[in-house]
Amino acid sequence: MKFSVCLYLTICMVWGVCRAFAEPTNPGLGTVVDTGKPCERGVSGIPGTSCRVLEVRAPALKALAVEVRVTEPAAGVPYRGTVVLGSGGDGAGFYAGQDGGKILATEVAGMGFRVVDRSWNGGWITDEGGMRKESARYATLLTWVRENVHQGGKFVATGNSGGSAEIGYALTTWGRGEILDVAIPTSGPPVARLDYACVKKATPEWGELCAKIVPKGATECGTQACVLGPPRSPAESFVYKSGVCRQVGLDATVEELWADSVVHPGAVLSYPKTKVYFLYGAQDCGEPVPNGLTFATAVTSEKTIRFVPKTPHALFSTAEGRAAIELAIREGTGAGQVAAMAAVQAPPSMDVQAIKRKVQNGEPLTPAERQFVQAQRAGAGPGRGAAAASAARAMEERKKQWMAQHPPQASVGLVPLPDLATGTYQGEQGGLYPGGKNEASRAHVAAGVKLAGQVVPLDGNGKPSADGKIVFLSIGFSNPNMEFPAFIRRAKQETDLNPKMLMVNGCVGSRASSEQADPNSRYWREVAERLNAAGVTALQVETLWVKEVIPGAEGFPAKAKELQADIEATLRNLHVKFPNARLAYLSSRTYGGWTEVGGSPEPGAYETGFAVKWAVADQLEGKADLNFDPAKGPVVAPWIEWGPYLWTDGVKGRKDGLVYLREDVQDDGLHPSPKGQAKVAELMLKFFRNDATTKGWFLK
Repeated sequence: MKFSVCLYLTICMVWGVCRAFAEPTNPGLGTVVDTGKPCERGVSGIPGTSCRVLEVRAPALKALAVEVRVTEPAAGVPYRGTVVLGSGGDGAGFYAGQDGGKILATEVAGMGFRVVDRSWNGGWITDEGGMRKESARYATLLTWVRENVHQGGKFVATGNSGGSAEIGYALTTWGRGEILDVAIPTSGPPVARLDYACVKKATPEWGELCAKIVPKGATECGTQACVLGPPRSPAESFVYKSGVCRQVGLDATVEELWADSVVHPGAVLSYPKTKVYFLYGAQDCGEPVPNGLTFATAVTSEKTIRFVPKTPHALFSTAEGRAAIELAIREGTGAGQVAAMAAVQAPPSMDVQAIKRKVQNGEPLTPAERQFVQAQRAGAGPGRGAAAASAARAMEERKKQWMAQHPPQASVGLVPLPDLATGTYQGEQGGLYPGGKNEASRAHVAAGVKLAGQVVPLDGNGKPSADGKIVFLSIGFSNPNMEFPAFIRRAKQETDLNPKMLMVNGCVGSRASSEQADPNSRYWREVAERLNAAGVTALQVETLWVKEVIPGAEGFPAKAKELQADIEATLRNLHVKFPNARLAYLSSRTYGGWTEVGGSPEPGAYETGFAVKWAVADQLEGKADLNFDPAKGPVVAPWIEWGPYLWTDGVKGRKDGLVYLREDVQDDGLHPSPKGQAKVAELMLKFFRNDATTKGWFLK
């Protein structure tokens, strides 16, 4: 089947704009209108992708706009069908806009599938009477895609976390098992049984079931969370206050919560036309696993349940997770079985590293390269399993050695910089700013406020425009790569957020400060890809949050001075790469005493605070290589100040009551768990809502 037809026919075939309305076959669903508008965030950067804005009108719900990207199957590959992707949370972002999501979308298109990626305007969870009711939007959209975009072959849907909830409701409530050939819910659905999840403490019944529903040895978690917590109002601080537990009301009864669940009384649990694959990350230690399994185990038709090693909640974020999703697609549709079974090896002329870079960057592959990648994803190749097992054993041995020499510490007895004030640590004064103070000078704040007043929506060329965006970009490594998206989700719950501001996560895992300091490193190409995926340009970046680290740093003050130099070099890079960047806010590490794998242990994590303090002090002192004021010479960096200070002494805490517990990190003790991410998100929200230099552009 050829796809290189004329533009008009392509639009009519793919988007169905030759008719204004599309009526789903299920009378309980709604309608979809093609607005004819281009997507605000543009296309994904994946070759062969187009994007349009649709409006979904479901019964008794407000009409909701949704941006839909369609990526055509790669050229030269047999057409297999359509795969619909669904991001997590409330679905307000694109699947391909997340770490690993773009790679998966590219690879699925390379398998011969048309890929459909949706982003709901403001999210599909809208406080309109319950998620079962609100999920009619997704079921309506799914039906529209089946009837207007899908052109034969197999019809597949996969979604992570909140995206898996959309699939769950589509199956149990809206009869979409009639149109789906394959369903692949990953990391959930976390709302399979809201009556189990939305409580302060698990009931005896759920506590017992939660303890045994996850197969023994399936996860790499010490403990598994069982609850989200009770319904909370928008005014309360809580990680899940986005609303899954309060959609049917703050005073919802157990019966009402159950009725709003994926597995509700009367739920359809048999799908004879649909192969269902439930996939979970072995490092996902949160509530979505046991709660999701209440749905997975209740399905009575054909199903498969798998746990993916070395993979967290964001299943698509690891190579192992993406391989598991692709394997489910292949098995469920029969696609690529020959390639999956063949032991394909790279010919001597094939550059494996070049292929890896192409995949990571979403670049097209040759047919030979694509065949090789698919076979490798399927686990083909002599000795691959043995090599993986050997690597896993080696990693476990290194972890044991580290633990023997560096046992986890609940606290280390160090004083957070704001609490240390004029006191000293190894001869260095505390406080966030010079003189042991925790506030910048009035003159510096006044300069920041003046610059903040210049932050206005910009178009793609960096010119002021009422239709433009204020891009707020994060810069950093793996931990802020988890924390900033949590902050985005949390901030979107605020009703007075500036609608012209667009937050873009530019943090990338395994990227040390030296890479951010190097203007020619791969890191900056990756940031450019993130901006492109969000549909904005470097010229629209005006504000930034920066958090950097030197992994395994030991030796004070030498390593802190080295990090300071990297931070200052990064700030100069920011001015060059984002010439309209006016304001940057710096944070140091969270508590590192729990780590079981190294990375950023104590006291190195604590000492990163001095690196930030010294960098800020250099600008306050008027050093030319950090100058932001054109009246004082060439501008080489944005104006800077401390953002939220994140470090606290583990369980001992700090004066404001913040503690950082073992449950706030993942099984490795290094990366933040959902609870740890939520704590950072709350600190960030408090800062950006209230700082004198942020209120004007962060809020309406």
